[in-house]
Amino acid sequence: MVIEPAIPVLASPSWRGVDGFPWRATRKGSDESIFIKRMDRDAELYIDVACAFESAQRASDLGIGPKVLLADAKAGHLVMEDLNRGWRVGTLERMLEPKIVDAVIAARRLFQTGQPLPRRKSVFDEIEDFYTAAMAANAQLPLDAEWMVKELRFAADAFGELDITPVPIHGDGNVSNILISDAGEIRLIDWDRATTADPLEDIGSFLVEAFAQEPEARDAFIRNAGAFEEGAFNRARIYGVADDLRWGLIGALLAARSARNTLEFYKFASWRFVRCRMAVREPRFGEMLRRLA
Repeated sequence: MVIEPAIPVLASPSWRGVDGFPWRATRKGSDESIFIKRMDRDAELYIDVACAFESAQRASDLGIGPKVLLADAKAGHLVMEDLNRGWRVGTLERMLEPKIVDAVIAARRLFQTGQPLPRRKSVFDEIEDFYTAAMAANAQLPLDAEWMVKELRFAADAFGELDITPVPIHGDGNVSNILISDAGEIRLIDWDRATTADPLEDIGSFLVEAFAQEPEARDAFIRNAGAFEEGAFNRARIYGVADDLRWGLIGALLAARSARNTLEFYKFASWRFVRCRMAVREPRFGEMLRRLA
């Protein structure tokens, strides 16, 4: 058996392989291989490993994630089929293909039909948690971090007035969490942010990552909703803004606490803070909040 790193670990420009070191084990003299994810010590700072592994198993059972061969949350080891040859990591260019985007959204919706996950934290809950943790760690934060947190706290209050039925969600829209086969099949990976929350939180985190401009995000939303529901679309977009702040805080926290000082955690955080700031400062942010229903 030959064991070697499966992919490069990057925090910036893409958050890839950061949560657990990825290994590929290949049987000598054959092409048979498995993928092994060994969770890093940092995972305890921002991941519910047991829930993440349970979600990966559910995705495996549904056929929307790689087949799980072994999941040991206590040891922090996740062993899966190795989708290597004939599969590629999702990129922004592939998000220009409506069939791929629709397949990703369909997979997310299938996952939402399951029983609630044990973890029940929304993106707004995590913003509060990670802001508190970042402050306690004396993490480097932008001067307007408190202002952004307060603006999203205001949004959380507005969402609290809505009648929302929580469902299990993937919770992380990063396009590098999508594997695409040569035949156009997709699999979702990295279930570390999986939780029980608003289904629109799931699509919101995906739209903000997949589309730089609102018209394209709206087109994808309408295509999959069957009609344009302004309130629902506004909810999804605000969840995307909140997702940027959450990941900015996670990056800042790891920059302060992680021993892996060669990874550009704060560079990643800075980009997410910038995008959150730009969205909150736009007049449309207030308009979206006023038109949630």
